[in-house]
Amino acid sequence: MAADFGGRMPENGNGGGVTYQQTQDQFGLLRIVEMFRRRIWLFAAILASVFLMVVFATLTAPKLYTSTAQVQIDLREKRVLGNVESIVRGLPPDAATIDTETQIMRSRFLAGRVVDSLRLLEDREFSSPPEPGLFDNIRASLGGAPAKVTESAASRQKRREDAISAVQAGLSVKRLGLTFLIEISYTSRDPAKSARIADAYASHYLTQQLQTKYDTLKTANDWLSTRLSELSVEVQRKERDVEEYRAREGLLNADGVRLTEQTAQALNLQRAERMQELARAEARLASLRASLNSGGSADTSREALQSVTIQGLRTQQAELSRRRAELSAQKGARHPDMLQIDRQYASLDEQINAEIRRIVASVEDEVRIARGNVNAIDQTLGIQQQQLAEQNIGEVSLRERTRDADASRQLYEALLTRYREIAAQSGIEQPDARVVSRASIPTSPSSPKPALNFIIGLVLGAALGALAVVIVELLEQSFRTPEDVQSRLNVLCLGQVPFLDRRTRMIDGELLTPESFVLKRPLSAFGEALRNVRAGVFFSSPDRKVKVLAITSALPDEGKTTTSIALARISALAGSKTVLVDCDLRRRSTTHSIGLEVEKGLTEVLFRTATLNDVIQKDPGSGVDIVPLAQAEFTPRDLFGSDAMRSLIEALKARYDVIILDSAPVMPVSDTRVLASIADSVLMVVRWGKTPTPIVRNAIDQLRGHGANLAGVVLSGVESGLASRLMYDKPDYYSELYQTYYIR
Repeated sequence: MAADFGGRMPENGNGGGVTYQQTQDQFGLLRIVEMFRRRIWLFAAILASVFLMVVFATLTAPKLYTSTAQVQIDLREKRVLGNVESIVRGLPPDAATIDTETQIMRSRFLAGRVVDSLRLLEDREFSSPPEPGLFDNIRASLGGAPAKVTESAASRQKRREDAISAVQAGLSVKRLGLTFLIEISYTSRDPAKSARIADAYASHYLTQQLQTKYDTLKTANDWLSTRLSELSVEVQRKERDVEEYRAREGLLNADGVRLTEQTAQALNLQRAERMQELARAEARLASLRASLNSGGSADTSREALQSVTIQGLRTQQAELSRRRAELSAQKGARHPDMLQIDRQYASLDEQINAEIRRIVASVEDEVRIARGNVNAIDQTLGIQQQQLAEQNIGEVSLRERTRDADASRQLYEALLTRYREIAAQSGIEQPDARVVSRASIPTSPSSPKPALNFIIGLVLGAALGALAVVIVELLEQSFRTPEDVQSRLNVLCLGQVPFLDRRTRMIDGELLTPESFVLKRPLSAFGEALRNVRAGVFFSSPDRKVKVLAITSALPDEGKTTTSIALARISALAGSKTVLVDCDLRRRSTTHSIGLEVEKGLTEVLFRTATLNDVIQKDPGSGVDIVPLAQAEFTPRDLFGSDAMRSLIEALKARYDVIILDSAPVMPVSDTRVLASIADSVLMVVRWGKTPTPIVRNAIDQLRGHGANLAGVVLSGVESGLASRLMYDKPDYYSELYQTYYIR
């Protein structure tokens, strides 16, 4: 992978980043296996511990015996008395009812009955009976009479509650599938006792059902008896009150109708008749007056035509008219007889008018009389209506009293009927359950079950071990594989420098440092790892040549100086003219590691008190030129950001093929960030299995913030054996096979 990516993984093309992502996606199972191989001892320890604890618990656990009784919840309605409805209804056929009954079987009340009936307070498995005190025992041992142990009521109640809890601890009540069968199982160390307690639970459950029904019937019977006595007195009082109120308010009736209403009805009929008479009289009077007012002759009206007097006078007028006509023809209009006839005719008209006036006066009298009759009836009717209204108001109260009395009587009759039904049901109630099978004495223990417990121990141990592995992996912040570097930092891992133990570094009786080991064994795995790093840094990109390499770390003691010296020596042995510059102003790491004691060094060159040739030291074993540091002194000046430092780098570039800058750690010192900006590339050394990810990430961000070109990361101090187990799908897994190519 080319270094011109700034150490980041390529996102496109055929770069290693894509290949890694594809491999990770394709072989996710392999990653899980890697994780377990990495933590195999943790997983095995937890698995073995849990399994051994289960084995020990199984072998030392007491043998327990379980006996089971079966009870069927009978939901069929049982009516011994035909259609007489029971006061205590049967259980409804639903799942909630079955669950409720199972909870009743588990109740402390039922457990208490079992404890009392089987005298379990005297059984040491459930309760410890009171024992004599120390002095009582001494007296008995000396031949005295044994003391009588007394127990307070509170102490006995406490022992009973403890015994109930102990009994409940061994009880198991469960429904068989979706059936109406319930299994009552009890577990005890004594097989006979387990069967006896299971049967006792079933029996007491049925007894409790019957007792509940009996108590319910008795309570209902007592209440009904008392209530009926009260209602009997109440009904008599209310009915008597109704009759007294009816008589007091005059609300007497005949054939279901009040007397006042009957009188009002008769008056209404009379008034209707009188109103008809009045209407007829007024009509006759109106007709007469209309005839008189119209200027016509009133004798043509119906009243006049019916009058005998007027008819007689009209007859006389007709006779006079005939005679007048005859005289007029014989004697002329001026004859005295004609005048006599005219006077007689006028007299008859006067008589007719007088008769009409009499008739009108008579009709007016009739109208007056008829109106007077109507008014009289209206007055009487008003009095009756007032009385009726008052009685209607009283009728409202009467109806309310009557309804109250009727309601009390209906309630009395309903309760009386129910009382008789309950009396008939007493003594014939049946429980809503029955025992299907009694508990038998078990012949083999139900617990412990070695085979099952061992399987559970293995599964539980494996689960806890896997959980521990996952937790440890999630909490793991250090780097152990190149994939850790690439996935967490998005930076290339250029190599893994193995850890050299004491035995490996012991050559010809001399204990070598890792820096010296690379000179003695340049073809070892250690040297080959450094050559891989060198190739990844200096020859990975043909387009961009790297000459100045700054080597740093996030924290101290991560192997950056060892890597710098060893990489410089490998480069020199490979034929590159190499210079190693000690840029750790505070610790002078390179200078101390090689064992140089100089009076002039890099600081003096930058201060221009010495020349480059004055301070360069030659490494005799490899030919590497070294620019050391003299005795460290604090200086506030920014040496690495100065023009003198840049001039020095340019001078070194002109003389050397490879320039390695051993800088200080990034986090504690700011010099490295400045130095990294003038180097062609930066190599970050990370301690294998030690340095936390956030620290390294922060250091890389700071370097990039100053414009550094990060070539990648090198894992130092890698334990090859463990690392190979962590990456069996990677080339390092086969490191043992590579050893034939290395010189130890």
